[in-house]
Amino acid sequence: MGFHSVIDVLFTDIAPYFKTEAGCAQTHLEGNRLVLTCLAEGSWPLEFKWIRNSTDITKYTPEYRYTITSLKREDAGVYQCAVRNRMGALIQTRADVRVAYMDNFAELEQRKTVSQGRAAVLNPPAVTSYPRPQVTWFRDGIKIIPNHRVAITLDNQLVVLGTAAADAGRYYVEAVNERNGENKTSPSIYLSVAGKFPQYLQFALWDRILTFFLSGCAFKLNTLTLPFTFHIFKHLISLYCQYAPEALV
Repeated sequence: MGFHSVIDVLFTDIAPYFKTEAGCAQTHLEGNRLVLTCLAEGSWPLEFKWIRNSTDITKYTPEYRYTITSLKREDAGVYQCAVRNRMGALIQTRADVRVAYMDNFAELEQRKTVSQGRAAVLNPPAVTSYPRPQVTWFRDGIKIIPNHRVAITLDNQLVVLGTAAADAGRYYVEAVNERNGENKTSPSIYLSVAGKFPQYLQFALWDRILTFFLSGCAFKLNTLTLPFTFHIFKHLISLYCQYAPEALV
């Protein structure tokens, strides 16, 4: 190689090129520091510009790094680096930056009533989070395990089939963001089950009324005819069923 050939090689302009390409999606915690680096080579001087969601966020400068001192959820997006020299310009492949965060539950305590024997569907209180939190349901402090009568949907709804009095109580969820480790407990959902007057309680009421009459507290049974006594019993049961069934529970 002659002297002039060596000079030509040494002073040949080289268009910019990237030493590495952007990787796959990356998730960072809200509040953390983020540094994006644009590793490019080519004939100097090289200038760099940063783009987020197809919008320029910096002008061309010699700085090849882009720094966010405290990440906010609004900083999530698709970032790209553009590099240029006198030979041309090149845009890096996209880097998908995601921000992990979790807010407090926005809703207040709720109360819900369902008729006995019908299905109860409880929606989990809303919480804003990325990524989507893992949700666990509790009733009166005990973790709910799905079974043939209780199910949890893909949307984290709690479904209780054929509700009974024992299903009443205080329900709530615990939400865990597995990316940033935050754990939040929701406001309570109080479920009441309003059912028909149970048949076995009607028999218990008959027994109580019969005992009351036979004890002589009101009047002697032998002073009444049987049809009249039966009519009183029936009427008292009707009053209990209408006004005070809770007194028998």
